[in-house]
Amino acid sequence: MKIVYDPRHVFYSPKSEFDGFKLIENMDKPGRIESIKEVLQLKYGDIVIGAKDFPRSYLYFVHSSDYINWLKEKQYTLENNQEYFPRMFGYDFCIDTKTPVSKNTFEMAWISAKCSLTGATLMLEGEELVYSCSRPPGHNAGLSYCGGGSYFNNAALATRYLQKNGDIYIAILDLDFYAGNGTQEIFYEDNTVLTISIHGNPSIHYPYVSGFEWEIGGKDGKGYNINFPLKDNINGRVYLRVLEKALLEIEDFDPDFIIIPFGSNTHEKDISTSFKLKDGDYKEMGEMLSYLNIPKLIIQEGGFNSQINEKVISNLFDGLNI
Repeated sequence: MKIVYDPRHVFYSPKSEFDGFKLIENMDKPGRIESIKEVLQLKYGDIVIGAKDFPRSYLYFVHSSDYINWLKEKQYTLENNQEYFPRMFGYDFCIDTKTPVSKNTFEMAWISAKCSLTGATLMLEGEELVYSCSRPPGHNAGLSYCGGGSYFNNAALATRYLQKNGDIYIAILDLDFYAGNGTQEIFYEDNTVLTISIHGNPSIHYPYVSGFEWEIGGKDGKGYNINFPLKDNINGRVYLRVLEKALLEIEDFDPDFIIIPFGSNTHEKDISTSFKLKDGDYKEMGEMLSYLNIPKLIIQEGGFNSQINEKVISNLFDGLNI
Protein backbone atom coordinates (compact mmCIF):
# COMPACT_ATOMS: atom_id res chain seq x y z
CA MET A 1 0.00 0.00 0.00
CA LYS A 2 1.05 3.57 -0.68
CA ILE A 3 -0.28 6.89 0.62
CA VAL A 4 0.01 9.92 -1.65
CA TYR A 5 0.41 13.19 0.21
CA ASP A 6 1.42 16.72 -0.68
CA PRO A 7 2.24 19.01 2.28
CA ARG A 8 1.30 22.10 0.29
CA HIS A 9 -2.37 21.39 0.98
CA VAL A 10 -1.94 23.24 4.30
CA PHE A 11 -1.90 26.50 2.33
CA TYR A 12 -5.50 25.83 1.33
CA SER A 13 -7.61 27.15 4.19
CA PRO A 14 -10.94 28.62 3.05
CA LYS A 15 -12.48 30.94 5.60
CA SER A 16 -16.20 31.00 4.90
CA GLU A 17 -19.23 29.43 3.30
CA PHE A 18 -22.92 30.27 3.31
CA ASP A 19 -25.51 28.30 5.25
CA GLY A 20 -28.62 29.67 3.61
CA PHE A 21 -28.10 33.41 3.91
CA LYS A 22 -25.79 33.14 6.92
CA LEU A 23 -22.02 33.34 6.50
CA ILE A 24 -20.38 30.61 8.60
CA GLU A 25 -16.88 29.21 9.09
CA ASN A 26 -15.72 26.87 6.34
CA MET A 27 -15.13 23.36 7.72
CA ASP A 28 -12.42 22.25 5.27
CA LYS A 29 -9.32 22.71 7.42
CA PRO A 30 -5.83 21.22 6.87
CA GLY A 31 -5.99 19.20 10.09
CA ARG A 32 -8.47 16.74 8.64
CA ILE A 33 -5.85 15.37 6.23
CA GLU A 34 -2.89 15.75 8.59
CA SER A 35 -4.59 13.55 11.20
CA ILE A 36 -5.28 10.82 8.63
CA LYS A 37 -1.70 10.83 7.35
CA GLU A 38 -0.30 10.64 10.88
CA VAL A 39 -2.45 7.73 12.02
CA LEU A 40 -1.66 5.71 8.89
CA GLN A 41 2.07 6.40 9.24
CA LEU A 42 1.97 5.19 12.84
CA LYS A 43 0.15 2.00 11.82
CA TYR A 44 2.03 1.12 8.64
CA GLY A 45 5.37 2.92 8.70
CA ASP A 46 7.08 4.69 5.83
CA ILE A 47 4.54 4.30 3.03
CA VAL A 48 3.94 7.98 2.24
CA ILE A 49 5.13 9.36 -1.10
CA GLY A 50 4.83 12.84 -2.57
CA ALA A 51 2.61 13.84 -5.45
CA LYS A 52 4.24 13.79 -8.87
CA ASP A 53 4.00 16.59 -11.38
CA PHE A 54 1.83 16.36 -14.50
CA PRO A 55 1.06 18.56 -17.50
CA ARG A 56 -1.75 20.94 -16.59
CA SER A 57 -3.36 20.00 -19.88
CA TYR A 58 -4.56 16.81 -18.14
CA LEU A 59 -7.35 18.90 -16.62
CA TYR A 60 -8.91 19.00 -20.08
CA PHE A 61 -9.41 15.23 -19.93
CA VAL A 62 -12.42 16.04 -17.77
CA HIS A 63 -13.25 19.75 -17.56
CA SER A 64 -14.25 22.28 -20.19
CA SER A 65 -11.80 24.95 -21.29
CA ASP A 66 -14.32 27.67 -20.38
CA TYR A 67 -14.53 26.46 -16.80
CA ILE A 68 -10.78 25.97 -16.38
CA ASN A 69 -10.07 29.42 -17.75
CA TRP A 70 -12.76 30.99 -15.56
CA LEU A 71 -11.32 29.46 -12.37
CA LYS A 72 -7.79 30.42 -13.34
CA GLU A 73 -8.69 34.02 -14.24
CA LYS A 74 -11.06 34.57 -11.31
CA GLN A 75 -8.28 34.13 -8.74
CA TYR A 76 -6.25 36.89 -10.41
CA THR A 77 -9.04 39.38 -9.67
CA LEU A 78 -8.91 38.70 -5.92
CA GLU A 79 -6.87 40.25 -3.15
CA ASN A 80 -5.12 38.26 -0.44
CA ASN A 81 -7.68 36.86 2.04
CA GLN A 82 -10.57 37.79 -0.27
CA GLU A 83 -13.12 35.09 -1.15
CA TYR A 84 -15.52 35.13 -4.09
CA PHE A 85 -18.99 33.60 -4.12
CA PRO A 86 -21.33 33.58 -7.13
CA ARG A 87 -23.73 36.51 -7.33
CA MET A 88 -26.16 34.77 -9.63
CA PHE A 89 -26.48 31.05 -10.34
CA GLY A 90 -26.23 30.22 -14.03
CA TYR A 91 -24.01 33.24 -14.58
CA ASP A 92 -20.83 31.90 -13.03
CA PHE A 93 -19.28 28.43 -13.10
CA CYS A 94 -20.10 27.69 -9.46
CA ILE A 95 -23.38 26.04 -8.46
CA ASP A 96 -23.56 26.93 -4.76
CA THR A 97 -22.31 29.19 -1.98
CA LYS A 98 -20.28 26.48 -0.25
CA THR A 99 -17.36 26.73 -2.67
CA PRO A 100 -15.40 29.98 -2.30
CA VAL A 101 -12.78 30.99 -4.82
CA SER A 102 -9.68 32.66 -3.39
CA LYS A 103 -6.32 33.77 -4.72
CA ASN A 104 -4.75 30.28 -4.61
CA THR A 105 -7.79 28.08 -5.24
CA PHE A 106 -6.77 26.96 -8.73
CA GLU A 107 -3.29 25.88 -7.66
CA MET A 108 -4.51 24.14 -4.50
CA ALA A 109 -7.17 22.21 -6.44
CA TRP A 110 -4.54 21.22 -9.01
CA ILE A 111 -2.27 19.91 -6.23
CA SER A 112 -5.21 17.85 -4.94
CA ALA A 113 -5.76 16.47 -8.43
CA LYS A 114 -2.08 15.59 -8.77
CA CYS A 115 -2.33 13.42 -5.66
CA SER A 116 -5.04 11.38 -7.37
CA LEU A 117 -3.16 11.25 -10.66
CA THR A 118 -0.10 10.01 -8.78
CA GLY A 119 -2.27 7.31 -7.25
CA ALA A 120 -3.32 6.25 -10.74
CA THR A 121 0.31 5.99 -11.88
CA LEU A 122 1.11 3.79 -8.89
CA MET A 123 -1.70 1.41 -9.81
CA LEU A 124 -0.37 1.18 -13.35
CA GLU A 125 2.99 0.26 -11.80
CA GLY A 126 1.40 -2.64 -9.92
CA GLU A 127 0.24 -1.27 -6.55
CA GLU A 128 -2.88 -3.06 -5.34
CA LEU A 129 -4.03 -0.35 -2.92
CA VAL A 130 -3.33 3.38 -2.92
CA TYR A 131 -4.83 6.06 -0.69
CA SER A 132 -4.79 9.63 -1.99
CA CYS A 133 -4.83 12.42 0.63
CA SER A 134 -6.59 14.74 -1.79
CA ARG A 135 -7.75 18.09 -0.49
CA PRO A 136 -9.85 20.02 -1.51
CA PRO A 137 -12.34 17.30 -2.46
CA GLY A 138 -13.46 16.63 -6.02
CA HIS A 139 -16.56 14.50 -6.55
CA ASN A 140 -19.04 17.39 -6.77
CA ALA A 141 -17.10 19.14 -9.56
CA GLY A 142 -18.66 18.61 -12.99
CA LEU A 143 -17.65 19.19 -16.56
CA SER A 144 -18.08 22.95 -16.33
CA TYR A 145 -18.64 23.88 -12.70
CA CYS A 146 -17.37 23.74 -9.15
CA GLY A 147 -19.56 22.99 -6.15
CA GLY A 148 -19.70 21.23 -2.81
CA GLY A 149 -16.18 22.45 -2.00
CA SER A 150 -14.91 20.65 -5.13
CA TYR A 151 -13.06 22.35 -7.99
CA PHE A 152 -11.48 19.56 -10.09
CA ASN A 153 -12.93 16.06 -10.12
CA ASN A 154 -10.07 13.96 -8.76
CA ALA A 155 -11.70 10.56 -9.35
CA ALA A 156 -12.63 11.45 -12.92
CA LEU A 157 -9.14 12.74 -13.70
CA ALA A 158 -7.57 9.55 -12.33
CA THR A 159 -10.02 7.50 -14.41
CA ARG A 160 -9.24 9.28 -17.67
CA TYR A 161 -5.52 9.09 -16.95
CA LEU A 162 -5.73 5.33 -16.52
CA GLN A 163 -7.80 4.98 -19.68
CA LYS A 164 -5.35 6.89 -21.83
CA ASN A 165 -2.91 4.06 -21.15
CA GLY A 166 -5.02 1.34 -22.77
CA ASP A 167 -8.41 -0.33 -23.21
CA ILE A 168 -9.27 -0.04 -19.52
CA TYR A 169 -12.60 -0.39 -17.70
CA ILE A 170 -13.07 1.28 -14.34
CA ALA A 171 -15.66 1.18 -11.56
CA ILE A 172 -16.09 4.29 -9.42
CA LEU A 173 -17.72 3.55 -6.05
CA ASP A 174 -18.57 6.77 -4.22
CA LEU A 175 -18.83 6.23 -0.46
CA ASP A 176 -19.22 9.85 0.67
CA PHE A 177 -22.45 10.92 2.40
CA TYR A 178 -23.23 13.31 -0.46
CA ALA A 179 -23.97 12.13 -3.98
CA GLY A 180 -21.12 12.41 -6.46
CA ASN A 181 -23.10 14.52 -8.92
CA GLY A 182 -20.04 15.75 -10.78
CA THR A 183 -18.68 12.26 -11.36
CA GLN A 184 -22.10 11.08 -12.50
CA GLU A 185 -22.38 13.88 -15.05
CA ILE A 186 -18.91 13.29 -16.49
CA PHE A 187 -19.48 9.58 -17.19
CA TYR A 188 -23.25 9.54 -17.70
CA GLU A 189 -23.04 8.40 -21.34
CA ASP A 190 -19.92 6.23 -20.98
CA ASN A 191 -20.14 2.43 -20.85
CA THR A 192 -16.44 1.98 -20.02
CA VAL A 193 -16.94 3.47 -16.55
CA LEU A 194 -19.43 2.09 -14.03
CA THR A 195 -20.39 4.81 -11.53
CA ILE A 196 -22.08 3.83 -8.27
CA SER A 197 -22.89 6.19 -5.39
CA ILE A 198 -24.30 5.38 -1.94
CA HIS A 199 -25.48 8.57 -0.29
CA GLY A 200 -28.08 10.56 1.59
CA ASN A 201 -31.42 11.32 -0.04
CA PRO A 202 -30.78 14.20 -2.50
CA SER A 203 -34.36 15.42 -2.04
CA ILE A 204 -33.24 16.83 1.31
CA HIS A 205 -29.43 16.78 1.11
CA TYR A 206 -26.83 18.31 -1.18
CA PRO A 207 -26.64 18.36 -4.19
CA TYR A 208 -30.48 18.30 -4.27
CA VAL A 209 -30.72 17.99 -8.07
CA SER A 210 -28.80 14.77 -8.68
CA GLY A 211 -28.24 11.34 -7.17
CA PHE A 212 -31.72 9.90 -7.62
CA GLU A 213 -32.44 6.22 -8.23
CA TRP A 214 -33.95 6.83 -11.67
CA GLU A 215 -30.71 8.36 -13.01
CA ILE A 216 -29.29 5.26 -14.71
CA GLY A 217 -27.11 6.76 -17.45
CA GLY A 218 -27.82 7.86 -21.00
CA LYS A 219 -27.08 6.71 -24.56
CA ASP A 220 -24.18 4.19 -24.49
CA GLY A 221 -23.94 4.64 -20.73
CA LYS A 222 -27.51 3.57 -19.98
CA GLY A 223 -27.36 1.11 -17.11
CA TYR A 224 -23.84 2.12 -16.10
CA ASN A 225 -24.83 4.71 -13.49
CA ILE A 226 -26.34 3.42 -10.24
CA ASN A 227 -27.50 5.52 -7.31
CA PHE A 228 -28.43 4.23 -3.86
CA PRO A 229 -30.08 7.19 -2.06
CA LEU A 230 -30.73 6.19 1.56
CA LYS A 231 -32.97 7.47 4.33
CA ASP A 232 -31.73 9.53 7.25
CA ASN A 233 -30.57 7.76 10.42
CA ILE A 234 -29.76 4.43 8.77
CA ASN A 235 -27.37 2.21 10.72
CA GLY A 236 -24.35 0.25 9.60
CA ARG A 237 -26.31 -2.95 8.99
CA VAL A 238 -28.49 -1.25 6.37
CA TYR A 239 -25.57 0.57 4.78
CA LEU A 240 -23.44 -2.56 4.47
CA ARG A 241 -26.30 -4.50 2.87
CA VAL A 242 -26.51 -1.79 0.21
CA LEU A 243 -22.74 -1.88 -0.20
CA GLU A 244 -23.01 -5.62 -0.84
CA LYS A 245 -25.39 -4.91 -3.73
CA ALA A 246 -22.97 -2.32 -5.12
CA LEU A 247 -20.06 -4.76 -4.93
CA LEU A 248 -22.06 -7.40 -6.81
CA GLU A 249 -22.64 -4.86 -9.59
CA ILE A 250 -18.91 -4.14 -9.70
CA GLU A 251 -18.08 -7.84 -9.75
CA ASP A 252 -20.45 -8.30 -12.70
CA PHE A 253 -18.85 -5.35 -14.53
CA ASP A 254 -15.39 -6.88 -14.00
CA PRO A 255 -13.32 -3.68 -14.12
CA ASP A 256 -9.55 -3.40 -14.33
CA PHE A 257 -9.45 -0.88 -11.46
CA ILE A 258 -11.75 0.45 -8.74
CA ILE A 259 -11.66 4.10 -7.69
CA ILE A 260 -13.35 4.90 -4.37
CA PRO A 261 -14.13 8.54 -3.53
CA PHE A 262 -14.46 8.16 0.23
CA GLY A 263 -15.95 10.38 2.93
CA SER A 264 -15.89 9.73 6.65
CA ASN A 265 -19.01 11.90 6.95
CA THR A 266 -21.23 8.80 7.16
CA HIS A 267 -20.16 8.36 10.80
CA GLU A 268 -22.76 8.76 13.54
CA LYS A 269 -20.79 11.56 15.22
CA ASP A 270 -20.56 13.72 12.09
CA ILE A 271 -23.00 16.47 13.05
CA SER A 272 -23.32 17.77 9.48
CA THR A 273 -24.88 14.55 8.15
CA SER A 274 -27.49 12.00 9.18
CA PHE A 275 -26.18 8.43 8.85
CA LYS A 276 -25.41 6.42 11.99
CA LEU A 277 -22.42 4.23 11.12
CA LYS A 278 -20.17 3.25 14.02
CA ASP A 279 -16.40 2.69 14.16
CA GLY A 280 -16.65 -1.06 13.62
CA ASP A 281 -18.81 -0.68 10.52
CA TYR A 282 -15.83 0.74 8.64
CA LYS A 283 -13.71 -2.29 9.44
CA GLU A 284 -16.44 -4.48 7.97
CA MET A 285 -16.62 -2.13 5.00
CA GLY A 286 -12.91 -2.61 4.41
CA GLU A 287 -13.28 -6.39 4.67
CA MET A 288 -16.04 -6.35 2.06
CA LEU A 289 -13.98 -4.21 -0.30
CA SER A 290 -10.99 -6.51 0.11
CA TYR A 291 -12.98 -9.45 -1.28
CA LEU A 292 -12.77 -7.86 -4.72
CA ASN A 293 -9.29 -8.77 -5.92
CA ILE A 294 -8.99 -5.64 -8.06
CA PRO A 295 -6.50 -2.74 -7.61
CA LYS A 296 -8.10 0.06 -5.61
CA LEU A 297 -7.48 3.80 -5.43
CA ILE A 298 -9.18 5.43 -2.43
CA ILE A 299 -9.52 9.20 -2.77
CA GLN A 300 -10.39 11.29 0.28
CA GLU A 301 -13.50 13.41 -0.16
CA GLY A 302 -15.61 14.73 2.72
CA GLY A 303 -15.26 14.35 6.46
CA PHE A 304 -14.22 17.48 8.32
CA ASN A 305 -13.82 16.26 11.90
CA SER A 306 -10.20 15.20 12.44
CA GLN A 307 -10.95 12.84 15.35
CA ILE A 308 -13.67 11.04 13.41
CA ASN A 309 -11.42 10.82 10.36
CA GLU A 310 -8.69 9.07 12.37
CA LYS A 311 -11.09 6.41 13.67
CA VAL A 312 -12.87 5.86 10.37
CA ILE A 313 -9.74 5.55 8.21
CA SER A 314 -7.94 3.41 10.81
CA ASN A 315 -10.84 0.96 10.95
CA LEU A 316 -11.30 0.95 7.18
CA PHE A 317 -7.67 -0.02 6.60
CA ASP A 318 -7.81 -2.63 9.37
CA GLY A 319 -10.59 -4.25 7.37
CA LEU A 320 -8.65 -4.02 4.14
CA ASN A 321 -6.11 -6.36 5.75
CA ILE A 322 -3.06 -4.19 5.11
